Amino acid sequence: VGTPTYVYSSGEIAARFYALARACRSHPTLICYAVKANSSQALLTHLARLGAGADIVSGGELQRALVAGVPADKIVFSGVGKLDAELDAAIAAGVRAINVESAEELERVSARAHALGRAAQVALRLNPDIDPDTHPYLATGLRESKFGIAMGDAPALAARARALAGLRLHGLACHIGSQILDEAPFMASFERLCGLVRALAAEGAPLRQLD
Repeated sequence: VGTPTYVYSSGEIAARFYALARACRSHPTLICYAVKANSSQALLTHLARLGAGADIVSGGELQRALVAGVPADKIVFSGVGKLDAELDAAIAAGVRAINVESAEELERVSARAHALGRAAQVALRLNPDIDPDTHPYLATGLRESKFGIAMGDAPALAARARALAGLRLHGLACHIGSQILDEAPFMASFERLCGLVRALAAEGAPLRQLD
């Protein structure tokens, strides 16, 4: 078949997916594969058949996920610097959530949804200010990192999301980094986000997704 050639075990992929699904079975859970990790169309199709959703960061990855058979309501659009054309495609497809990185992006998503005459489900990507204990270049959840919305700004931005035309506030999200080998930073982030979920629910803003 020539070189370079990459061979993956479909059985091993399925075993890992089902092990994670079993670990999460006590709560309603959607496992979304990060397409940027490996965008092989065969791999994405295999995961779609297993029941996985997709976490995407571009319009091209949206198309790959849809072609692979991932339903739009199982696709989460993460990532920074989303283009208007990419937002339009995601809104038109009816993706599960667009993870919004800033107040400015929230306004842009509202404007694009209004222009299309559609409603867009959004989640606020928060920066929980948690040290993930990984390489500094891979840490994205500390206050000094350039990613996500500060926790202190979240209540006001959640209220803004609920008020803007064309938006439905679907949930909260955070991504604190990569190659993390200890569960403690994940648990700390989860607890911090849960506190905000409870506060928003008390204000009449129940959320449906924690990413």
